[in-house]
Amino acid sequence: MSNTEGFRRHGNNSYIAEFSQSEREILINLTEQIIELLAERVDHGHDDPLAAMVGITSHDSPPEDEVLHRLLPNAYADEVDAAEFRRYTESTLRNKKQAHAMAMRMYLKSAEDNIVDLDHDLANAWLGALNDIRLAVGVRLNVGVKTNEDLEILAPDDPLSAVYTVYTWLGWLQETLVLALMDDATIS
Repeated sequence: MSNTEGFRRHGNNSYIAEFSQSEREILINLTEQIIELLAERVDHGHDDPLAAMVGITSHDSPPEDEVLHRLLPNAYADEVDAAEFRRYTESTLRNKKQAHAMAMRMYLKSAEDNIVDLDHDLANAWLGALNDIRLAVGVRLNVGVKTNEDLEILAPDDPLSAVYTVYTWLGWLQETLVLALMDDATIS
């Protein structure tokens, strides 16, 4: 899917990638879908203003949507422990995932000449957003039940074939960013 190099280290604390217009549009679309999906799981009707202020959620059960459930999984197998942990952490986790996706979207939309130049903090936000997008696409592909071999032999006219191409491209892009970040760690 990509004719680009992916991410590479650029300077002292910078990570750069150049995207084609279609790659940029795909990434913008996917970040918008993640932002929208996470926004669906909003706390309504908080009776306790202190709980709302410190981020205690009214949700104590996992999301019904399978993608949202993958993005906001249970931390414990025990239902009581999982519900209690979720009440105290889900809001913060959801907000962090939204912030990562929004940062990625913002930089893609404002990229001059389709070039993205990230500092260390933004690179980590992008890494989180890419991971969330890839998880979401993986759920839609039913990765885990279907193997890579099953997905690689999809007919070219199968709609999942294009989705799988995007999924593998996202994995490659994520890998190039991790390697660029590791390159920075070896220099320090």
